[in-house]
Amino acid sequence: MEALGKFGINGWMLLFQIVHFLILAWLLNKILYKWAIDRFEARQAKIADALAEAANVKAAADVERAQLEAMLAAERQESQTRLREAVARSQEAADRRLAEAGVEAEQIVSRARTDADETRKHALSGLETEIADLALTAAGRVLGEAVDEGKHRRLVDTFIKEQLGDLA
Repeated sequence: MEALGKFGINGWMLLFQIVHFLILAWLLNKILYKWAIDRFEARQAKIADALAEAANVKAAADVERAQLEAMLAAERQESQTRLREAVARSQEAADRRLAEAGVEAEQIVSRARTDADETRKHALSGLETEIADLALTAAGRVLGEAVDEGKHRRLVDTFIKEQLGDLA
């Protein structure tokens, strides 16, 4: 220790300081270092748990997102199916109404033709009578005497039917 004295170092004081330092290091190791390490490990475990929980939440969110996307796709498909069915029903209804309108138009045309035929027949019938009357009157004037109306009417009717055919 005398050799240290040459350098201005007190040996007993150095030894005393080394012993105090070792005691202090041992106390810090027992009290403070373990406490700090325990705190750091607890914090690290807490962070690891939070990360694991975040991973679990993310996985659950991914599963839920996939389910929601599947539900959304199913809803889209169902709405498209409903839309196609509605369009088909509308088209069927339009076709049915168009067919009904066609039938109704055909009935109207048929009735109009029937009415026109009846009117034409009625007009021709009245015309036949007038022609027969005029022919009888003309024949009576030409001959200057009365003509057998029944016989001449039959002759005029026969003539009209032969000459006019289907028109009469």
